[in-house]
Amino acid sequence: MNSKKLAFWNIWSSYATYYFGKVNLSIVIPVLLLMFSDLNMYSIGAVSSAFFFAYAIGQFLHGQISERFNPFVYISIGLIGSAIMNLILGFWGGIFWILLMGEFLDGICQSMGWSSCVRANSLIQDSSNRERSSVFLGTSYQIGNSIAWLISALVVSWWGWQAGFFVASSFLFTRGITLLMTMPKIDPVLLKPNKIKLQLKETLNWAILLGGLSLCLINMIRFGMISWIPLYLFEQGSMTIESIGKVGIKVCLLPLAGVIGTLLYNKIKIQKELLTIIYLIGLAISFIVFPFTSGALSLIVLLIGSFFMYGPHVFFVTTFPSRFLDKKIVAAATGFIDGMGYVGTILIGLIVPFLVTTTVLGWTSVFIFWAILSVIVAIVSGILYCKKN
Repeated sequence: MNSKKLAFWNIWSSYATYYFGKVNLSIVIPVLLLMFSDLNMYSIGAVSSAFFFAYAIGQFLHGQISERFNPFVYISIGLIGSAIMNLILGFWGGIFWILLMGEFLDGICQSMGWSSCVRANSLIQDSSNRERSSVFLGTSYQIGNSIAWLISALVVSWWGWQAGFFVASSFLFTRGITLLMTMPKIDPVLLKPNKIKLQLKETLNWAILLGGLSLCLINMIRFGMISWIPLYLFEQGSMTIESIGKVGIKVCLLPLAGVIGTLLYNKIKIQKELLTIIYLIGLAISFIVFPFTSGALSLIVLLIGSFFMYGPHVFFVTTFPSRFLDKKIVAAATGFIDGMGYVGTILIGLIVPFLVTTTVLGWTSVFIFWAILSVIVAIVSGILYCKKN
């Protein structure tokens, strides 16, 4: 394996590991609600939103700041910082205010990863392979999501909610240290940044703004599913701590379906904006059908939805910002778009509890809402296509 491939897999595995500190909370949530009477859906929703608020702010800041540093070092610091916060939550995560502040600080650390990963990949790849490799880089958070979900669910069902934080901490810390030990050398000329004023000006162009809006809406769907589908499945089952393992096995399949959809997305020779529209229409249909299914069929529909969701997400958060390497704003563009995405993530942490507890349709209203968002993003993608052509 040549040095570029080794560097790519170093980046890929690093970001996959980040997900141990990003999705473990959704597995811990049902157990916390059972064990601590002072916690409820609204307080947990506030914790989730605090994490994603910090993550969104961090994306905007780190996207700009990380352009001025070695991206591999930046990735490592974020991993180690997230490991420390999860270690603390393993001891005191059952206390609301500690859980809230711990997840907020974890969000700051977690936000150091993605924009630097996209930039690092762009720096090590040739122009002929940059877009293709960016799509494969997107599978890191899909597979990482799935593995982290499964391992977190199993350890929580075996050893309790604390293990969901302790195990995440061990994975994050180990990967952060090993990345520092194995990172490649990068030509200092490539690391030389633009002046800050020019960097900001280049970042705020119409295409990146529309990309940010699109990801904002897609993240309402994606992280809505990550944060709340485990609880939805948990409520449909026996609602015991032991059933968390079964829920974990189900939900870990969702990102894997997304990997298949993403790889096919990469293979189809259609302009990505048009292909995104097709995928989003399929996603909307899956959400409309889902409330009318049960048992194995409902899982199949969820898998179909995940198949269609991740291709468009990878396009907006990875492939699209990688096109701005010549302007030296890959990390800045990624940070802005991903930051906008997490504005949507913050909102969905509050919207889902509201829809479930106050509407007549309950959970069904959530799935209808996600279907509407899918159609809106398809329309925005059409505007991007028309502007481009």
